[in-house]
Amino acid sequence: MMTNPKVIILGGRFGGLQTAYELKRYLKGKIDIKLIERNRYIYFRPALPHVAIGLENPDDLRIDISEALSAKGIEYIQGTVTRIDPAKNTVEYNKEGAGPSKEKYDYLVIALGSHLATELITGFEKFGSSVCEADLALSMWNKLNAFKGGNITLGSAKFIQDNKNRPTNNPDAYAPLLESACEGPVYEMSIMLYDYFKAKGMLDKVKMTVYSPGKYLSDLSETNRATVAAMYKGMDIDIVDNFVLKEVTEKEVISEDGKRLPSDLSFILPPYMGQQMVKDAGLGDEAGFVLTDTNMKSVKYDNVYAVGDINALIVPKMAALAVKSARIAAANIANNLGNKVPIEVYDPKIVCIADDPYGKYAVAIVDSTAYGGNISEAVPSAANHLKKSLFTRYFLWSKGDLAMDKYLTSW
Repeated sequence: MMTNPKVIILGGRFGGLQTAYELKRYLKGKIDIKLIERNRYIYFRPALPHVAIGLENPDDLRIDISEALSAKGIEYIQGTVTRIDPAKNTVEYNKEGAGPSKEKYDYLVIALGSHLATELITGFEKFGSSVCEADLALSMWNKLNAFKGGNITLGSAKFIQDNKNRPTNNPDAYAPLLESACEGPVYEMSIMLYDYFKAKGMLDKVKMTVYSPGKYLSDLSETNRATVAAMYKGMDIDIVDNFVLKEVTEKEVISEDGKRLPSDLSFILPPYMGQQMVKDAGLGDEAGFVLTDTNMKSVKYDNVYAVGDINALIVPKMAALAVKSARIAAANIANNLGNKVPIEVYDPKIVCIADDPYGKYAVAIVDSTAYGGNISEAVPSAANHLKKSLFTRYFLWSKGDLAMDKYLTSW
């Protein structure tokens, strides 16, 4: 009796979950899917800034992927991946409560995400704030709730990106070299905090400064960047470019070249880098991101794919591109296994909604100029605030199955 092909997916956030769901739809009982993720509960990360300003509870933004995957007939293993051996088609992991395990696969999908290298920022653990994980967002809310006024800085640490080993034959059209992995959360938090303090009657007690390791929002068009600069001028928010963060203290943030900004509350998007096990497996570049073609297939192994942040092709690191890459990888695997389904062309563009719930509006951004395109839109409206809220509920209701994302992003 022939056994079904076995697909192992490493990681269970946007990219990993969507790949699993799409494969199950395409191949139903013709494939065995196993997803390995160290956390049983995952969060809708784009809504974590709402936790940081006290408008959401982290528990209300999470899904139990053990239950969600089981309901779809997808096996879930709670475990931490320790080694990938693509030459032998095996992965090793420490299973929760059971110790080391090893498994063979027919296809492997790597969706491990970026490593958020907070250890590279001196003082981050004690004085830094962020929204990249639920616990960090909750910690920031605790600090903000106790904040009585002073200086606030918001910025991104440097993106650790390999500028020599590039993905595809035309990397600038797909994976531009950027100083920051994604400055969307910095922009969103800045407008959120402005109206938060306005609602609290505290604007006269706060001075906000936004900094960037390069040019702020350099992945957007000059037009959109000028719009943000004009908005900040009206809000009395300063922008400091070329500030490569090295250290955060109780009262300052300090750059690699010794510049200092006064800071009583320091919001930081940590350095993004790849995973060491990707380098050890010979699958990645020097930063630890997997090198693939535009079908998300490894440049070295035909049965290995990478989706989401761990893929060197996905720049900047953002949810919309993670989901798109998952759809493409799943469709390619399905076709390889005999189910002829349409495969999307990877045509990246920045799609995000920067929400301001206290101001009751959001800015919907669609921009392809970083990839040589000509789309440049930034639309603030109350309707966009509603869209962000509805999309959050859609993610939770669907248990992370964003099958409609390709239609909803064009609202």
